[in-house]
Amino acid sequence: GRSKQFAPAAAKSGAVVIDNSSAYRMDPEVPLVVPEVNPDAAFNRPKGIIANPNCSTIIMNMVVWPIVQKVGVERVVVSTYQAASGAGAAAMEELEQQAR
Repeated sequence: GRSKQFAPAAAKSGAVVIDNSSAYRMDPEVPLVVPEVNPDAAFNRPKGIIANPNCSTIIMNMVVWPIVQKVGVERVVVSTYQAASGAGAAAMEELEQQAR
């Protein structure tokens, strides 16, 4: 995607790239940051890129984090249902084919 295409060049030129796509979320050299949970992780960015989780994960962690700090949490089981349109035209075509 576009993030993989442009983020490295922007970071190399000195910009701090905050990537909102899924391109870098699993990269061990790119911190995955939720500002309300682990803001200090943003300062350790070997590639000059900061990733953030998807929208539902960010919102959940903002609520769960204070509970973790207070009493701990062993596990969270979550199901989300998101629009197929968020995955683009190919996903919409697949949905249309599956709905027939």
